[in-house]
Amino acid sequence: MSYAEFNPVVKKVNLKADGKKEIVLEIGDSGLDGKLDTLAKMIGCMVQCAIESQVVNYNVTLNAQTNEPLKTYKVDNKGVVSEVEPAAEQIEADLGLPKEKVKTVEEKQEIELSVVDEFISSSLAPQFETEFAYDIPQVIKRKNDGETYMKIANELNISSGTIVDLVDQYRAKVAPLAEKWKEWKDSQDEPVESPTEVKKEVKEEVDLSVPEEVLEEKIEESDEDKESGAA
Repeated sequence: MSYAEFNPVVKKVNLKADGKKEIVLEIGDSGLDGKLDTLAKMIGCMVQCAIESQVVNYNVTLNAQTNEPLKTYKVDNKGVVSEVEPAAEQIEADLGLPKEKVKTVEEKQEIELSVVDEFISSSLAPQFETEFAYDIPQVIKRKNDGETYMKIANELNISSGTIVDLVDQYRAKVAPLAEKWKEWKDSQDEPVESPTEVKKEVKEEVDLSVPEEVLEEKIEESDEDKESGAA
């Protein structure tokens, strides 16, 4: 059985005159290294194809006047992401005042699928039990471990199309949290300067701060020492 795995970009979906659909995939020069012969053998053959986008698209609601997101997030020292309550809304809540209505706009953003799924696998992503009737994080973990949507859907007694839709909705829901978590994670991986390196930097700064007059005096003394030695 011939098999090839690669990550192309979907460029077009054409409707042909005979009613058939033509899907055009594009891949970089090195993306098919060692696989062209295998693909050539499949020309004209019926194949099984499952395509999954490698990016997660989601919308961010912005204040139309300030162009700032209505929701912002913070991460604690354990990597738990939580929403930051805007100062104005907190004051309104404390005073029992109704929330001020602001004009908003939706901005489309995207994030790598691998980042979102890594966040989900960390068990730090919220489950949103009130919005999703199933344990979607567990579904995603099982799918990434090699199980099929069909198998999982059969166990849950729902269609595979439904489970895919729920997974897409959940990923889009946690995407902005995953982005904040990735920033925190990357900051934890940054190397910390050792005390020796810090002292070295300070010493270099001190040396560079020596006045020119002192440096000139040192140079003159050095020249005089050389002449004395030569004599």
